[in-house]
Amino acid sequence: QANMVPILFTLLCVGSIIISGQNMSYVMTETVSRVGRNAILVVSLILPCICGMGLNFSIVLGAMAGEIGLILITHWSYDGLKGIVLAAVIATVIAIVLGTLTGMLFNKVKGQEMITGMILGFFSIGVYDLIFIFMVGSVIPMVNPEIMLSSQNAAGETVYVGLRNTIDFHEATKYAVDNAWKVMFVDLLPWLVAGFVVATAAILAYKLLRQKQNVKEALISSKGFWITAILLAVLQILIKTSKTVQTAFFILQIPMLTVIVIAVVCLMVVFIMKTKLGQDIRTVGLNMQVATAAGINVNKTRILATVLSTVIAAWGQIIFLQNIGNVQTFNSHEQVGTYAVAALLVGGASIDKASMGQVFTGTVLFHVLFFMTPLAGKVLFADPQLGEYFRVFLCYGIIAISLILYAWKKQAAEKRRIEEENRLQLASFENK
Repeated sequence: QANMVPILFTLLCVGSIIISGQNMSYVMTETVSRVGRNAILVVSLILPCICGMGLNFSIVLGAMAGEIGLILITHWSYDGLKGIVLAAVIATVIAIVLGTLTGMLFNKVKGQEMITGMILGFFSIGVYDLIFIFMVGSVIPMVNPEIMLSSQNAAGETVYVGLRNTIDFHEATKYAVDNAWKVMFVDLLPWLVAGFVVATAAILAYKLLRQKQNVKEALISSKGFWITAILLAVLQILIKTSKTVQTAFFILQIPMLTVIVIAVVCLMVVFIMKTKLGQDIRTVGLNMQVATAAGINVNKTRILATVLSTVIAAWGQIIFLQNIGNVQTFNSHEQVGTYAVAALLVGGASIDKASMGQVFTGTVLFHVLFFMTPLAGKVLFADPQLGEYFRVFLCYGIIAISLILYAWKKQAAEKRRIEEENRLQLASFENK
């Protein structure tokens, strides 16, 4: 029951793949591409969730910060990986400011962070549009025919006001991170197997010898590593023995620099959760009254969690857009929060609990279903538009159902708590 959502979506993904009739090489290539460009955006939701603020729809502000960084480097013609790094620095500064303001707002509306974040996202979209449609070129001095709209004034002079709807990145910036270093998956897999086997052995040895855990406890606490090692080893065997599996992975390329960036961000979040700040975030998420009594500055901790979430979202949007190759100036950020939240929930997360495993499980399942349902709809009904309707319904339906289940579970837990208190009071009265 705890994993019903991931199981259901796994079945839907498998059914869509079978019905569509697409070969597995296409499915794997698309999946790797979409997971690579969306994973960091989903990771950005973890810290506010653990901090008790629910699902942070306001990561839209972080996405806008990332877009501003990319627009500026395009305007300055500062291209390639060095341009991406500069865009990330600019986006980080903007995201820190926006995240701080968002965190301060969340502290004023404790318990209502999700709806506040959603409305804040809509409000910020309006401000963003005002700046980049009207103020750029008129109030903000900027002239660039490549990315700006032109018009004639009363004197017949050409003036540039507002940005174009679509801004194409320069060739050196398009796919700069993805194409920097690519490796064939079949060549990388043996190294992955060896790496996870060595890491699993090291972790088990540490837990058995240094932490004095028994074998069962050590295996349970390191299950993510040894399960991954087993799955990769099985896949290596299948690639060597099965022509079908070999064909599915034969042309698959892994963008190594993108994978490294994702891994660094994930390790950063894991490291933060093991520091005092991470423990404070977890304590605040469990009970703000207990956290206050323990001497934790609750408001400051919530602001820091929001800032980190916003900054990570800014980085995630930069990775996303360099993979696309352009920025839809007024549309790229609109659904960022909704899609990231839906992906996290598909992985089995809830409003107050999320993990890295759920991030990647949900990202894979959500995006496989996202690009396979139109193809399955075309086969079933000769109309791919039905598949489009289904995935839009799916995205919002996941969020709605998850919120309903969360409310139901919370009410049920509260009911059980009251019944238990009444039972104990009755037993105490009878004893007297």
